[in-house]
Amino acid sequence: MLNAVEQALDGERRPSDQRRDDQQSQEWETMARAWLCAFPEAKAVSVSQVEAWIDSNHSSLPAGLQSMPRSDLIDKFLSIQNYMRMPSQPEKEFSQVDNHPARFQRTDQWIPVYSWLESLDTDEVVKSKDISDWLNENPTVKEDLCARHSRYHLMHYIKKCHLKILRRKERKVGLQPSNRESVLKVQKDVVTKQPATLPSNPLSNLPKDSDLYVAKKNEALRKYKILLELEKKLSPMFSRRTCRVDQLDQQHRSY
Repeated sequence: MLNAVEQALDGERRPSDQRRDDQQSQEWETMARAWLCAFPEAKAVSVSQVEAWIDSNHSSLPAGLQSMPRSDLIDKFLSIQNYMRMPSQPEKEFSQVDNHPARFQRTDQWIPVYSWLESLDTDEVVKSKDISDWLNENPTVKEDLCARHSRYHLMHYIKKCHLKILRRKERKVGLQPSNRESVLKVQKDVVTKQPATLPSNPLSNLPKDSDLYVAKKNEALRKYKILLELEKKLSPMFSRRTCRVDQLDQQHRSY
């Protein structure tokens, strides 16, 4: 009977103990992540640096980690670092393979995300709320992505991907001039016809008291007189010819 009670009590204590161990593990992982974040992203932490950190923080480690072999503990630590550095891979592949943007991840898990971002009709980077709503509507994709990336990194890289998509769309639009630009270019290239200007009197641009104006005026008067004399001489000849034509016309009608 006592054994049964003891087993029952042990069973009641185990969930709480498990929760306490999980909480301690999470706190330790948070400490480890904070320390790793102090290093440049491109630099890998060495084994000696990990050992030094473990030695200085050994007392704060959970009991399960303290009893773990040193080599296994170091491997666990380095695995956290590798996990933190994994999200940089999709961004790198996305920038290198622009002709097939869906390949910015090695797996197919990002293809639905890319298809969704492509379908958005907006010129602004997608908001975190919109990302969360879409992930909730696609639980399979959400579960797959959240298993590999933290929420912060997931939001960050989805926004980065959308930004690259928007920039690529802007470049494509920039290669095609808009209708307004085409009209402006045509209007600029077409030479408008200027109305023909009537010949102006050369004397109108000269001062009336100048010698050139007087000389031009006298020359014009001389030419005018010559034309009058010529008209007087030619007028009798034209009049006689006109009379002769009239006579011949009358004779022709009489026949």
